[in-house]
Amino acid sequence: MLKKEDGRLYLEEGHEVVAELIYNNHDEYYDVTSTYTKPSHRNRGLAKDLVDEVVEMAREEGKKVQPTCPYVSYAIRDSKYDDIKIK
Repeated sequence: MLKKEDGRLYLEEGHEVVAELIYNNHDEYYDVTSTYTKPSHRNRGLAKDLVDEVVEMAREEGKKVQPTCPYVSYAIRDSKYDDIKIK
């Protein structure tokens, strides 16, 4: 289940956090600083689900995404994310 806190999106199975995305909320953009998925839950697309969620948040709020985290930079490399990328 996806959960949100200030500066954090995460997925839980039961009561265990299995993936998380950390960001700093600035006036005009989200600076996504890290993503993490438990080794036992990798290769399921969980980190990508979290990236997609922060992208939707940015679109809804008219913000951009600064991909400080290398994974996020990779995940939003496609042109369909051009509207939220900081140029």
